Amino acid sequence: MVEVSHDFLKPVLHRDAVMIDATLGTGRDSAFFLRKARRVIAFEIQPETAARCRQAMEDPRLEIRVENHTGIRELDPALEADGVIFNFGWDPAGDRQVVTQPEDSLRAVQAALERLRVKGRMSLVFYPHADGRREADLILDWLKTLDHRQYPCEKVELVNSGRSPFCVLIERRK
Repeated sequence: MVEVSHDFLKPVLHRDAVMIDATLGTGRDSAFFLRKARRVIAFEIQPETAARCRQAMEDPRLEIRVENHTGIRELDPALEADGVIFNFGWDPAGDRQVVTQPEDSLRAVQAALERLRVKGRMSLVFYPHADGRREADLILDWLKTLDHRQYPCEKVELVNSGRSPFCVLIERRK
C-alpha cells in the first residue's frame, strides 16, 4: 500500500510542495517527499524514532515534530498542504505498545483535510490489527459523511487477503 500511496501522491509532489507526513515511523514517506518537496512537516510520538529519523535524514526542508499527529491542528492556519500521508498502527522499528488512538487519529485526519489545498491529495494507510481495526472503522465512518463531489475517497485493498493493509485515497476538489 505504500507504493499505491506514493503513486497517488506523485502528481502533487513538486519543488514548491508542502507535504505532511502525519506518522513518521521509519521515515520512508518523508524520504519520498524530500526527493522534490520544498518543505516536509513530520509528526512522530516516539522521541527515539524521531531522533533516529532526524539523524538519518539531515535535511533543512524536514521539520520533525515530536508529538501526536493531532498537532496538525496547531499548524499555522494559513498553511496549505499539497499532500498528506498517514500510516496508522505501530512503528515496526519502535515500541509496539505506543500506538495512535482512534479519536486522536480522527481529529488529525479532520485537521489535515482542512489544511489540504484545492487539488491536494491525502493517503490513509490502515493496518487491521486489533487496535487498528477500531481506528479504521471510526475514520471510515466519518469519511462516508463527506461530500463526494468535494472529497472523493477511494478505498484500495486486496480482496483475497483478510488481514492485509488497505488505503483510502482522497483528493480535495473544491
